[in-house]
Amino acid sequence: MGRLLRIAGELLVTLGVVVFGFLAYMYWGTAIRASDAQRAYTSQLTSHWSNDNPLEALADLHTISPGTPFALLRIPQFGRGWQLAVVQGAGVPQLALALGHVPGTAMPGGVGNFAIAGHRVTAGNPFWGLPSLGKGSVIDVETITATYVYVVTSKPTWVPSSDLAVLAAVPFHPGEQARQKLITLITCDPPWTGTSRVIVTGVLVRALPREPGS
Repeated sequence: MGRLLRIAGELLVTLGVVVFGFLAYMYWGTAIRASDAQRAYTSQLTSHWSNDNPLEALADLHTISPGTPFALLRIPQFGRGWQLAVVQGAGVPQLALALGHVPGTAMPGGVGNFAIAGHRVTAGNPFWGLPSLGKGSVIDVETITATYVYVVTSKPTWVPSSDLAVLAAVPFHPGEQARQKLITLITCDPPWTGTSRVIVTGVLVRALPREPGS
């Protein structure tokens, strides 16, 4: 009996170590990977934006391949240094390293709904603070042509994970023709299970053209 208890205890300790290691990787390991990727994405964008032809690059945005960075997102409420690259695509590989533009939605500054998804936890917890954004919060999206300034228009909304109406050209109103230039930020809730989604929407209030060569 004592031997069985000892074996059971060793198994529980081993299981605990494995679980702790997995959780540590999910929290810290994925954060390190995402941080390294963000530095690479930012460097890539800075280089492209200073050398590429803005008009050509703008046209290329409509055929951009998954995983390619094309914008920088800033939310001043999250801190002066808070800045993350946005890549094309919102699949598992893209969201493991960055915020992802949902394919089929509008591009930055365009009429319709520019939708961005990001993890609440893991990958550096990019959208951990999303539920704290309220009406009037500012969202900046910088691209090769301009910085687009959006303002949040309402409190965050919680919806089931299956609700795709948030991706409509007019969020929550499928089939309605878009007339405004909108943005939607999407993350999971509860943080570790993701049975629901936290949705923040905003409207474009101004565009600040990029200076040539900057």
